[in-house]
Amino acid sequence: MDICLGNNLKKLRKARGNTQEELARYLGISVQSISKWECCDGMPDITLLPRIAIFYGVTVDSLLGVDEVVRAERIRQITEEYGKIRERPTPDGLPDVDYHLVEGINFLRAAVRELPDCWFFCQLLASDLWQYATKLGDGEKTAVLSEAETLCRLILQNCKEDRYRHCANEILCLVLHEQGKQEDALALARSLPDATGTKDFMLTFLLDGEELQRQLYVCSEIYLRTLYRCVKRYDELGFDHALLQNNEFRFWFEEIQRICL
Repeated sequence: MDICLGNNLKKLRKARGNTQEELARYLGISVQSISKWECCDGMPDITLLPRIAIFYGVTVDSLLGVDEVVRAERIRQITEEYGKIRERPTPDGLPDVDYHLVEGINFLRAAVRELPDCWFFCQLLASDLWQYATKLGDGEKTAVLSEAETLCRLILQNCKEDRYRHCANEILCLVLHEQGKQEDALALARSLPDATGTKDFMLTFLLDGEELQRQLYVCSEIYLRTLYRCVKRYDELGFDHALLQNNEFRFWFEEIQRICL
């Protein structure tokens, strides 16, 4: 709770444009006390909290970060419930991540209405909508894809966190492709960082020991899934392997295809 107050106090003070000296003078205390609070080295006396809240026009709960704690707990609850919906067994008792897709989408729509700036839920909903749209006929999927696109663009316009922006761009590429906007999808895809510029790739150079082992596992999974996707596309489109000019590459490609498919 100390950390919430220190960070919140600093944000409020800077947003207001006043100095630590001005706040200290208003409260009748030393500047050093304000500095300590903002560095999370202690908290104000409880009798000062209402005065600080009044000064910044917020509630004491908001000042203390209680709202943030409640929000974080609510996000945890929603995430847990969503996981239960998607993982619930099918009538035959077997797990199927797609079986409760529509129920999960409706649940996430309610979550986004409740927490419209929770980019994690927006990204998750956009992904599920795209997945659902791929199962629909051309006449049915237009509205679903439009909703997914709107969510992706909302994230890109308002969210500052790279992880959600990256996910939104990836989903948007797939949505545009599914909408038949191939040129837009390709332009967006080509603007994204290549594999060698990613966090996962760079960490393989920087970590050691068990951390490196875990990172290599993550990268192996990513690249194996990419390889699988490539050979599957080759197979679906009926490409002629003889067109691969490098004989060694053609050999390994056919070996990967044999293993994966």
